[in-house]
Amino acid sequence: MKRPPRQIIDALSELDVDPITTMMDWMGVRRTFIEGPVCRVPGSKIVGPALTLRFVPQREDKMQGFVPPPPEPSESAESDQGDASGSGEEEEAEKRSALWEIMNHVQPGDVIVVDGRGDHATGCFGEMLCTYFKAQGGAGIVTDACIRDSRNIFEQLKLPVWSGGVTTGGASHKNLWPIDFNLPIGCGNVLVEPGDIIMADDGGAIVVPPALAPSLIKHAGEKQTREIFIRMKLREGGAIKKYYPLNEQGQKEYEQWLARRDDG
Repeated sequence: MKRPPRQIIDALSELDVDPITTMMDWMGVRRTFIEGPVCRVPGSKIVGPALTLRFVPQREDKMQGFVPPPPEPSESAESDQGDASGSGEEEEAEKRSALWEIMNHVQPGDVIVVDGRGDHATGCFGEMLCTYFKAQGGAGIVTDACIRDSRNIFEQLKLPVWSGGVTTGGASHKNLWPIDFNLPIGCGNVLVEPGDIIMADDGGAIVVPPALAPSLIKHAGEKQTREIFIRMKLREGGAIKKYYPLNEQGQKEYEQWLARRDDG
């Protein structure tokens, strides 16, 4: 994957998610809000390149340790089959899956984005992998599925996470299987490609195409500054018709405020 330049990430980090979303809407790129994932560590804000991970539905014959039954199953064969599909085998298989492999590619500031098919039984990550991810400098995780070990991750580790929910089920113990990584995925009805910029805060997570970033930094920065002025005037009791949106007189006051701020 190609990561955006550090200066782009730093500049976007100075901006809020909402004005960036508004500016992308204005540019005609509207499918950017990742539907479903909620901020699980209040006050979190991240900006970073996406590492993508994809889960698919499980199928028993594809699981590690599966033994096809004989033509005429016996009681002993059925017993063997039950042992082969136990949770221990699943966990061993996980260690050879994309879930473990993606950890070898984490660089400081990366955001793992997971296509979990919106499944609310599967916990895509637990405490141990999240601990390792944070120690490598990972910025956060966004998934339309769930997270397990939620209390330890959210309250103790305090890793920024946006998830569709929480669960007690592990990554391969329920409905899904981690099949591949760093390919285009769909998360919360949004296309995410490796290297896309993820911005997330209390309001949710969005995808920022890297090619749009320079224009967004300029125009969203201007919009955010204008909103600071508007918010100030509304708090002072200013007329909404004058300040939201700015009419001609309000625009003149804004330009005067800008000049004074720049001089100061």
